[in-house]
Amino acid sequence: MWSFRIFSLVWLCCFLTACGFQPLYMPIRGSSQVAVPIKIATIKDRRGQILRNYLVDLLTPEGAPQKPLYLLDISLTEVVVDTGFRKDETSLRKTATVTALLTLRDSKTNAIVYTHTAKAINSFAIISQNYFSDLTTEEYAKNEALRLLAEKISLLVVTYFDSQEDKCDEQCVPK
Repeated sequence: MWSFRIFSLVWLCCFLTACGFQPLYMPIRGSSQVAVPIKIATIKDRRGQILRNYLVDLLTPEGAPQKPLYLLDISLTEVVVDTGFRKDETSLRKTATVTALLTLRDSKTNAIVYTHTAKAINSFAIISQNYFSDLTTEEYAKNEALRLLAEKISLLVVTYFDSQEDKCDEQCVPK
């Protein structure tokens, strides 16, 4: 019985490596280069700084590339809307929606290579007796939405590079 389990595990490992499976967030071919050779442009306002920090951690974990091939520009909009109401028409719940318009440009020609819109939504409860706790909850909800948005953007960018790897030569993503 144990030999069958061990054989099955070895067979599964061999099958996964033979099918072309590769981790998404791994440096390319074991080199010391970052997985995504892009420079993330500065995003204005405090929320933009927070989003940029999340993106730097996700897209360039080994540090900024020396010669980035692409520049990622992001414009950020944030909307907070009342969604739940009490009988006295005061707000019970709010929803924070953060939308990012991302534009990926070639760093040499400044031509737009990829554009996309990503959105993250997070809701939070309002306690009408305590103003400070409402502010703290709102800040946390917005920051959590920014973290989710950064994960979506990094997945979009990495997926774009992965799809372009088959279509282009060595100029798209360094090998």
